Amino acid sequence: MDFTLISEWLGISNFLAYGPKIMVVVLILVTSYVAIKIVSRGMNVFFSKVDFEVSAGKFLQKSVRVFLWIIVFLLLLNNLGVEIGPLIAGLGIAGFVIGFALQSTISNFASGIFIMVYKPFKLDDWIKVGEIVGEVEEIGMAATTLKSPDNKKIVIPNSKIWGTTIENFSTNPVRKLFNLDVSISYEDSIDKAIKVINGILSKHDKVLKEPEPQVVVKELGENGVKIAVRPSVKNEDYWDVFFYLNRKIKEEFDRNKITIPYPQRTVRIKKK
Repeated sequence: MDFTLISEWLGISNFLAYGPKIMVVVLILVTSYVAIKIVSRGMNVFFSKVDFEVSAGKFLQKSVRVFLWIIVFLLLLNNLGVEIGPLIAGLGIAGFVIGFALQSTISNFASGIFIMVYKPFKLDDWIKVGEIVGEVEEIGMAATTLKSPDNKKIVIPNSKIWGTTIENFSTNPVRKLFNLDVSISYEDSIDKAIKVINGILSKHDKVLKEPEPQVVVKELGENGVKIAVRPSVKNEDYWDVFFYLNRKIKEEFDRNKITIPYPQRTVRIKKK
């Protein structure tokens, strides 16, 4: 009996030739699968302990898994006798070309990671980015979605956010009204106007007593004396108090005969 023919017919010779390599491949796959699982779970535990942004953590976990599986794939090819040097060089060139083509997208992803790590704002915060004001509805890896005061959806690429000044109106529980200025004519009494304004502030239950409201002369303008009104309020009461004070100050000024001046120009005609 010709055992050589039988072994070739059963594939025994092929198994003896490639069996060790196949076993190594299987061992690498199993070991890699377990190791990558351990790394992924370790990252998950770490992110949960340091209060890392969930979406950023998932993105980094997925990126690390993909990177590790690429390394495993190259190891398998090398074990099977495939020359991986040209392949690595090709991947490098392809990566450069893809990276150049997607540089704006990559920039948005990188900015998204910075936003999620440093947390300049969170969901439901009111922020100002450049000239855009809105409530944060979603923080994505590539873009952030805001809802404008008039209920419009605004999608901003993360690179535009991270590359400019971010104002967060919701960070602190107490805010000071910073944009309420009123003017009185030069003929009116500054002390009387300030007394009227302080009386309005003292009667409003949403105006905080501490820190004490500031009512001061801000500027001697072209048409009148500008008075800055700076009470402190809870963050959620900001606009209610702002709108109320605008109306109430006008009503009390009218009642107390305090004039809010119009823009004026004095024209002198010289006769020849």
